[in-house]
Amino acid sequence: MPTAPAPHAHGRMPVVAGVSQSDASRTGLAWASDEAALRQLPLRLVHALEWPPGADPDPHVPHPERTWSAHFRSGGEAVLREAVEFVHARHPGLEVEARSADGPRARVLVEQGAEAALLVVGAKRLNVAEQLFTVSPLGVTLTAHAGCPVVVAREPEHAVDEPPLVVVGVDGSANSRDAMAFAFEEAAVSGARLRAVMVRYLHRERAVGGERADVENRSRTELSEATAGWREKYPEVEVDYRVRYGHPARALAHTAANARCLVVGSRGLGGFRGMLLGSVSHVLLHQATCPLIVVPPREGIAAY
Repeated sequence: MPTAPAPHAHGRMPVVAGVSQSDASRTGLAWASDEAALRQLPLRLVHALEWPPGADPDPHVPHPERTWSAHFRSGGEAVLREAVEFVHARHPGLEVEARSADGPRARVLVEQGAEAALLVVGAKRLNVAEQLFTVSPLGVTLTAHAGCPVVVAREPEHAVDEPPLVVVGVDGSANSRDAMAFAFEEAAVSGARLRAVMVRYLHRERAVGGERADVENRSRTELSEATAGWREKYPEVEVDYRVRYGHPARALAHTAANARCLVVGSRGLGGFRGMLLGSVSHVLLHQATCPLIVVPPREGIAAY
């Protein structure tokens, strides 16, 4: 896999991957290790030890519970050892650190995100019924509270177009500008094309004739302006523009179906006008078939 110089903005901050025993975790681990290799950054593997209610993580007196606690902790260490072996087999020269932490997985990963260039987790692909009744609390919590870009990678690994494509949602807000900066950087380090997408809503009775053409022209002008400075900074990145109509999250998910990743801002997932954070983020977290990257605003994120 080709590598490129790591962007100076991240220094040597690690790519952090949440690790568990699930198949989805392995998908996230593969994506995180590939990304760390591309950016020439260290990889930190983090396993959260979620102790059952009433369990003592570190009992001080002899007791049968102490034996159970030791087995529970050693099980977490085994998960990390397997993850390190997987990464070394995929990228032999990659700098890897493994650590466990006591506490709920979401809280542990949000804390790790405070010192990460990128936070990556794997997620199970949901069927239609599961999409209707599953809230995806981990993905929602991380994208709302982590202080760095968050990647949610679906399992199994999806089919990627060749050459690879990075898709970014654009609406002119400050948050979509932050997402644009990350998307150009991601396209540059991965050798991918970049597709900037603006989603518009048109009433059916107004979606014909000159008005639709006017909306299309104005949108393409806004897309060109949104990418202007970044095209000069990353002249090697091939950029194209698309205007889509309908629900922003569904339109983006469809456009990025075979993309390397989909990049959006975190406040309203790009600040799409009139859309609530919950409705857009939940749709993308459930329906995006490619890895979803949510970029937080520069002014900071809400405390966990």
